[in-house]
Amino acid sequence: MLTNADNELMCRVGPGTPMGEVLREYWLPVFFPSELEADGPPLRTRLLGEDLVAFKDSEGRIACIQNACPHRGASLFFGRNEEAGLRCVYHGWKFDAGGQCVDMPSEPAESNFKSKIKATAYPARERGGMVWVYMGRQDPPPPLPDFEWCLVPEDQRRIQWKAVRECNWAQALEGDLDSSHIGFLHARLDRASVMEMAGLRTDNAPILDVGETPIGVMYGARRSLRPDSYYWRTTQFVLPFYGMFPAGLDSNVPCHIWCRSTTTTL
Repeated sequence: MLTNADNELMCRVGPGTPMGEVLREYWLPVFFPSELEADGPPLRTRLLGEDLVAFKDSEGRIACIQNACPHRGASLFFGRNEEAGLRCVYHGWKFDAGGQCVDMPSEPAESNFKSKIKATAYPARERGGMVWVYMGRQDPPPPLPDFEWCLVPEDQRRIQWKAVRECNWAQALEGDLDSSHIGFLHARLDRASVMEMAGLRTDNAPILDVGETPIGVMYGARRSLRPDSYYWRTTQFVLPFYGMFPAGLDSNVPCHIWCRSTTTTL
């Protein structure tokens, strides 16, 4: 059980918070590539406490910039994505994928004021069937993740769903890593089911064997299956918000990614 102070430390992820600074040093999976189209409508999101808008420009570059126009704070979500930039509906200021203002129709032709205006922008890249955003301080950004599912052909990867959960990311991650609840919450009425055979009904008090890894923690939950055998379930936590747990009946190994209170399941 976490104390209130520990919960505050872990779950506050806005700008300037300790955990927010940590999470910003990782690439964050936010969108599906299919959600963005060149010169198509922008998407808005709230990521680590920041309101952002994403778009794909005419050349196919993916942008992720602040939602509020630096001029008068109008929402760039309502902007027009055209000719390699996003144009604000209020005064027509236009921003490229890097956040630089490239056009200011409200200024005289000889004005260079546009060169002095830049919106906060974060690098965005496509990999493994997702669009990743980096909000940290490293320049250039660190390499994109090399998870196995990022490297395999598309037909070997299944991104199942994305959803918003009304909870904080730490609570969600803890649920993934909790093996002892399986025999209760995920129990089956059919006592001849696979879960019954796997010992999840006969032994609801697993013995945990935990080991640290260079990228997180792995543990095995041991249950008595029969007098002469055990059933093991292995679970992995990969920094900073990935939970990997045993395969289901379809033999797929699930991975939950808890980011901005959103999960993408592989």
